[in-house]
Amino acid sequence: MYLMCVSLNYHQLPLDLREKFSFTKEEVPKADKLLNDEKSILENLLISTCNRTEVYAVVDQIHTGRYYIRRFLAEWFHYTIDDFTKFVTVTTKDAVAEHLFKVITGLDSLIKGEPQILGQMKDAFQIATKEGTTGAILNHLFRQAITFSKRMHTKYRVSELAQSSGQAGLHQIKMQFGSLEGKTLAVVGLGQIGKHTAYNASNMGFSKVLLLNRTDSKAEQIATELQGVVEARPFNQLATVVHNVDAAIFAATVKQPLFKADEQISTMIVDLGVPRNVAINSTKLKYYDIDHVHMILNSNDEKRRLMIQKIANEIPQEVNDFYIWEKQLHIVPVIRGLREHSLRIEGEAYDSLLRKLPELDSHERKVISKHMKSIVNQMIKGPIKEIKELSVTPGATADIDFFCKIFGMDNLKVENQNNDK
Repeated sequence: MYLMCVSLNYHQLPLDLREKFSFTKEEVPKADKLLNDEKSILENLLISTCNRTEVYAVVDQIHTGRYYIRRFLAEWFHYTIDDFTKFVTVTTKDAVAEHLFKVITGLDSLIKGEPQILGQMKDAFQIATKEGTTGAILNHLFRQAITFSKRMHTKYRVSELAQSSGQAGLHQIKMQFGSLEGKTLAVVGLGQIGKHTAYNASNMGFSKVLLLNRTDSKAEQIATELQGVVEARPFNQLATVVHNVDAAIFAATVKQPLFKADEQISTMIVDLGVPRNVAINSTKLKYYDIDHVHMILNSNDEKRRLMIQKIANEIPQEVNDFYIWEKQLHIVPVIRGLREHSLRIEGEAYDSLLRKLPELDSHERKVISKHMKSIVNQMIKGPIKEIKELSVTPGATADIDFFCKIFGMDNLKVENQNNDK
């Protein structure tokens, strides 16, 4: 048995290609089941996000597993296997667990350390287990990976470090007030930065988030999308709104200031505009412009880099723990022995056939050999999957012994028992 990961991800593929190789949430269960019916695939799990589509699998042979996974994906996305192969990255054996631990902790994400991938991987695992396409190996690996990722996010809290100017501004406001309960925020300007800021602010704990944009309909549209504590206000009420909220974030693209802050205002202001959106005429105002925010972001970048390195340093031990567990599965040499035993029988039958049919040419011999191997693989796939699952149950030793006996591998059974001692 071998672990394998076939990946289409942002490292190799731009967005316009990744879009072509993605599964919808509704397609994933069906895809999991169909892939599991392919030859050589003993276990499989499929995940598809905006940055990656990956298949994790346990296969009985590396070369056949690689072929059938790539063929399945190529056919699903309507490509020839030759054209499709150049887009994929294939990882096998020991490297698969390391890759998974990096992915699930966010170390392999476009935004390093982001926590969303953990939830996406959990969902993918739950779908695959519900469809019955995972087994002892992937179940153990993914449960270990999920637990590890949760521990890393709790221990290092990388995701709490702001990674955008809007996030940094919101974090500064939260630092100022401590609790956001009962606090009101205004977001002025709803371009890309302002819109993202509004989305982040909507679930931070503010009692109310007011949106203002020079085009009132845009503020109304975003407020309708977010609902809850988010409300739109007409832009002509800007001065009144800013004077009456606890904090305001400005993110408009303008040539002249939208608001003049004087000694009468107590509102905390974060100005993300360049040119600045707010003209300051007060020495007492709690005011942060884009340079202040960038200082916070630069500090966060260094903290994030150190935290990510600490997570990376913990991965080798986690990988080692998994492979110690896997090596303790007595079934691995038994499955290898069954395959070798079956191929010996197939080889003897093939040689006997050639002696009886010497007139066969090389092409005919190749076709016969291919089909005989295919028959053997199909016949042993079911027993391999069953004994693999039984190998982690309390009665594993007796089950393995019986399995070896019925397949005529008593010598392997004795050898396996000696290894146990």
